[in-house]
Amino acid sequence: MGLSGDTEVQDEVAAERSRQLSLQGSQPPTEPPGYSVVRRLGTGAYGVVWLAREDRTGRMVAIKFYPHRQGLNWALLSREVEKLAAVYTSRNIVRLLDVGWNGDPPWFVMEYVENGSLGTLLSRGRLSVDESVRLGREICSALIDAHGAGVLHCDLKPDNVLLDGQRSARLCDFGQARMSHEQSPALGTLYYMSPEQADLDASPDARWDVYAVGALLFHMLTGQPPHRTESLQALLQSAETLDGRLQIYRDAVRAAGIPTSHRRVRQVDPRLAEILERCLAVNPADRFPNAQAVLDAFVARDRQRARRPLLAVGLLAPLLLTAALVPIFVSALKENLRDAEQQLTRRALESDALSARLQAAAMEDELQDRLDELQSLAGEDELRRELESLLQRPSSETTAEMLRFADAAIDARPRWMQLLDRAWERSQTASAARSRGTDTSWFLTDATGVQIWRRDFSERTLGDNFAWRDYFHGRGLDYPRDSVPADIQPLSTPHVSLAYKSTTTGRQTVALSVPVRAADGRVIGVFARTAHLGDLQSRLRGQITSRGTAGIERVIALAEIRNGLEIRLLDHPCLTEEFLHAAEQSYGDSELFQQLTLDATIAAQVATGPPAPAPAPAPASGKDSATAPPLTSVANEIRLPVYSDPIGRLITPAANRWSGDWMAALSPVNRTSWLVIVQERRDGVLQPVQSMAATASRQAWLAVSIAVVVVAAVWLLVFRAFNRSGQPLQTHSQET
Repeated sequence: MGLSGDTEVQDEVAAERSRQLSLQGSQPPTEPPGYSVVRRLGTGAYGVVWLAREDRTGRMVAIKFYPHRQGLNWALLSREVEKLAAVYTSRNIVRLLDVGWNGDPPWFVMEYVENGSLGTLLSRGRLSVDESVRLGREICSALIDAHGAGVLHCDLKPDNVLLDGQRSARLCDFGQARMSHEQSPALGTLYYMSPEQADLDASPDARWDVYAVGALLFHMLTGQPPHRTESLQALLQSAETLDGRLQIYRDAVRAAGIPTSHRRVRQVDPRLAEILERCLAVNPADRFPNAQAVLDAFVARDRQRARRPLLAVGLLAPLLLTAALVPIFVSALKENLRDAEQQLTRRALESDALSARLQAAAMEDELQDRLDELQSLAGEDELRRELESLLQRPSSETTAEMLRFADAAIDARPRWMQLLDRAWERSQTASAARSRGTDTSWFLTDATGVQIWRRDFSERTLGDNFAWRDYFHGRGLDYPRDSVPADIQPLSTPHVSLAYKSTTTGRQTVALSVPVRAADGRVIGVFARTAHLGDLQSRLRGQITSRGTAGIERVIALAEIRNGLEIRLLDHPCLTEEFLHAAEQSYGDSELFQQLTLDATIAAQVATGPPAPAPAPAPASGKDSATAPPLTSVANEIRLPVYSDPIGRLITPAANRWSGDWMAALSPVNRTSWLVIVQERRDGVLQPVQSMAATASRQAWLAVSIAVVVVAAVWLLVFRAFNRSGQPLQTHSQET
């Protein structure tokens, strides 16, 4: 029962009747692609939830539609999706699988949890103490994951706790959730909402969720939520405004204090009652500070209960039992640790792969945007006419003209140069305004590959022939300068070049080039722009969170496939200009490139395109040559449970943060031979398992040691008692 300005307070019967009515209807609002809708599951204030089958895998999922498009607060919907994405890796929270923002109506896909909600289970009556405690602990575990991701649920109630196939608790519905740094209020549900939360000016607090845990536990143990009485129901229904209803609720909870009816439930021990009452404390300062503290209290209670029946039933039996259990424990521990490591690894790689796909998609969009801009400029009528006239002149004459007017005022330059220079300036200004990052250079080559114009101006490249470069011919390789094929032709389609070391800056650079065509369609030149890979990757890297599983730092890098046989690192947070300069001094340029090659086993996992055929000779008509063979491409992303960062080979071990084992996901960038790499420390991901193993081992050896000491002490006491009781018998025998 959520709160809004016109919400009426319902009792259990009315709520169940409403739920049943909401399940009526047989047609979903739409059929999302890839899913087959089966039946309706429920209806909320804005959304309708349907059961569906994923066509590709056959698994059952829940799809939430938002049919009331006009009345929907899109900020709240977006925020709910954001919160679900933030807690994606939690086992105890229903996972977000897919989002259809552009659907009509919009929808998102979640895991289907088959055993319904805790609210449905509680409608049949209260639960046993053991089951209540188990569910309470699982809810705390889910909140720990959510709070660890910076998400406060703010609306815990039975209907927002689902039960999976093992009847384990799974949290859902983060529509009222808030990030821990947010200050906007979030109204929960009456009787599960702390008194200070029932205030439109309240700031979110983790202790709101702690109070709700206590209210859920109270409901499971007693069969109804705390403080709900017929008189309070009547008062709430009589309130005419939301503020009035909230005031009545706050006053009633504070006046009633902590309920006590749970203490009359059989098997509710004093420690459990204390945990529940501290969760339901009216004053937030008296509550547990967070869900972790509640879970710790449950663990402490379990330990206390486990110690009660520990009575010595024999002297030798504990030793024998300990000896028998040790190998079983060791075997079970190893198996559980292996399973836990596999699960953590799989979840971390899923998250890394998602980040890699996002980065690759952002890279694709960036490259396409820049290519489109070049192609649009090259197709402008005035510029095309000027270039067609210009490129009929000898390249030496054009280069000389460029050199003569390089430093002249723009209005004093030839018309063709004015058009190019102003296009370059407009692009640089627009890029700076969009925080896109400016290009390293723009340049124009004629049909033979001679560079005749460049901005920023550089005498080092102007007039040189670059027909050997991939950005000129688009064949997916750079020829040796002195071995350019005789049939080389300028490219005929937009192209993203191989990465190369810039002649002017010495940094890893990529060129995006488009053909310049005459009025009759002939390619008469190549128009290109370049960007440092580090600058391009640096801006796009900021679009992805820098934290991985459990807060482990992620590293985002870029690699390139060469000839389908090796993968070379192109960009990495470590590859600064200073670092590269120092490394080249130690290794040399060619050796450095070899050091930045990924393990050969990774290259073997790459699915490549067909072998490259020999280039076709130029047609007799002088038109473009046959299409160049495709670049090596990657068909699928790669997930590596163990990955070695090539940077680790370049740095001395004493100061090397890049050595050791990582795990990584590699995702291809379409239209290029690039791979985005998202990596995180393997030991950081597996640290919870390692900590659990160390704790379990310590506890096991501690238990064995205590057992040995206790047994030894008992045997010592028995031995001394036997000696004391036997001494008089020995004296009497001597006297006789």
